[in-house]
Amino acid sequence: MIDRFIAQARRQLGTFAQHPGRDIPLQLGSAYLICLFCGYIGHPYLALFVAVAVTGMEYLLSRSTKGLPRTEGEAGTGRTCAVLTLCAVTTGLYLLPALTFTSDPSLAIKMTGMTWVMGTQVYLVSTLNKVPAFLAAKMLPAMGMTVLAFVFLSQSDPAPSGGDEWAVASVFLLLFLVTALDLLRLQGAAEAQIAAAQGDAAARLACLEEAQRLDPLTGLLNRNTFDLALQVMLDDRADVGGDVAVFLVDLNSFKPINDTYSHAAGDEVLLQTAQRLRRHVRDDGIVGRLGGDEFVCAVTGLDGDSDVIDYATALEAELSGAVVWNARRLKVGASIGVATTGPGADHPAATVTALCTAADRAMFAAKNAPQGGPCLYRAHLFAARMTAEDKRFLVEAISNRRVKPYYQPKVHLGTGRIVGFEALARWEHPDGKTCIPSNFIEQIDELGLQGDFMTSMATQVIEDIATLLDEGHDPGQVSLNITEVTLATHSGRDDLQQLVQTHPQVAPHLTFEITEDVFIARAAEAIQTSIKAFRALGVRISLDDFGTGFASFHHLRQLDFDELKIDTSFVDGLGRDPTSEVLVQGFLDIASGLGVSVVAEGVETEAQRRDLINMGCLTAQGYLFSEAVPLAAAADLLGVDQQPQPRTTHG
Repeated sequence: MIDRFIAQARRQLGTFAQHPGRDIPLQLGSAYLICLFCGYIGHPYLALFVAVAVTGMEYLLSRSTKGLPRTEGEAGTGRTCAVLTLCAVTTGLYLLPALTFTSDPSLAIKMTGMTWVMGTQVYLVSTLNKVPAFLAAKMLPAMGMTVLAFVFLSQSDPAPSGGDEWAVASVFLLLFLVTALDLLRLQGAAEAQIAAAQGDAAARLACLEEAQRLDPLTGLLNRNTFDLALQVMLDDRADVGGDVAVFLVDLNSFKPINDTYSHAAGDEVLLQTAQRLRRHVRDDGIVGRLGGDEFVCAVTGLDGDSDVIDYATALEAELSGAVVWNARRLKVGASIGVATTGPGADHPAATVTALCTAADRAMFAAKNAPQGGPCLYRAHLFAARMTAEDKRFLVEAISNRRVKPYYQPKVHLGTGRIVGFEALARWEHPDGKTCIPSNFIEQIDELGLQGDFMTSMATQVIEDIATLLDEGHDPGQVSLNITEVTLATHSGRDDLQQLVQTHPQVAPHLTFEITEDVFIARAAEAIQTSIKAFRALGVRISLDDFGTGFASFHHLRQLDFDELKIDTSFVDGLGRDPTSEVLVQGFLDIASGLGVSVVAEGVETEAQRRDLINMGCLTAQGYLFSEAVPLAAAADLLGVDQQPQPRTTHG
């Protein structure tokens, strides 16, 4: 027990050191006053002894605590014990005159002694409550002196007191009252400070809680808070009825604005989008920001699918207005996916997760829809999500090369001869199906397998080209789609470079296809560096889906490439849409001016083939010629296509 007490005192010594220096004038002044009255009633030697002894002890106490840090910490045991002893002795000296006062026959003097004893204890408790070890060291002798004072008080009957003696008692009573009131004032001030600190802490906590609830830029609900609020709406629906509609909004053209005009412009777009959403939703629902340029709303009171679509269409129109920034009119749009709890929703359960997931899938469908406009989720219109077993199969398939390249021929339109292939991923599923990328690429992203998938595909394509060369075939130019992340990261670029360098004979037959969006990617500079490195190895670069992204003609000057691929959407309009013909002819003219080759994608009819030939396009691919086939079938196609033709003789 003593060891614990000493350990506690060691920790509190630094805090106690604040008290002696601050209170010495008050303590010594009070001691000198009591000594003065002690001498007045006939005890001059005791008064002189106490005055000198108290002064000496306070000096020693001050020296013992000098140099200590003014915070709690670990002090030495010897120093701590010395200070505790000085505290006890000093308190005893302060109260020694009280024994003389209580043994005096005068009632007034007896009362003065008891006032001094009790007042001293009140003072100690009030000033040393933060250092209980040192309070105990002072209170023990104080309580001992109190017991002795009561003993001395009981040994003589009180005698009448004179006016001067009552004056002494009155002075000490007044001193006690002033001290008590001052302590009450200090305690009240301390409590006020504590209350203020607690109020400030509560305000700060409220601010932190508010910050955790809201998106810091727009002030909308953040993802977690929106989910909680949506759950409340769903709970209320269970009690009072009514349907809830969730609208997931993704801004179109936001990334080009952010990259072209700065983040300040992007922030202004987000802020004005948030204001428009609040204005449109009003008190009918809740609005949140999921992150980036994705927002979400949930509203009640809509009646049926047509009402929901009308609401989404009006919301889309609201968000499509130009955003004014620095005298510029920034044009944005929105893709909106909708999910409801209505009778035709086809949800397994009207939960927050189910609604938001459905709205997310509908939003992606809206973003990819050629006709545009909001998309309402209906389960029977969307492909079923992969099961956990399918995902496990996919992980194994990538590692076991069951996700492999199939090859769609690229042909010379004039002769029909195969001049190359495009490698397209196919998953040979254990159930016997061959799945195209749209059935599993989203899951690859969800599982974080993009790097493994890219490495596996590139390895197989390079090995397949090497195999075809070893068999005596000329595969022409075999193209492979390369993801932005592969080009933008050192690890992705290095892995791909190492693969190409392992098979140097393959490089002249290898083409990496990239989409034109790499021009406006955040890592555009790193991507351009990667492209230069691959071209230095002999690999050709093809600009895929040309005309569908956000690149401008200015961007074409920033990148060295060898080929343009005209997207299927433009080829599909040939013969039907004059605009498509103008655009395709324009692309061909651009390619001719830049000195690069052109491949038209998605050729499915003989009419399209003829139109392309008439425009001067030499190379195309599509179902008119062949679908994507496994390596063995591609080799067979090459074998037939590359058979020497018999000579025609005359005569």
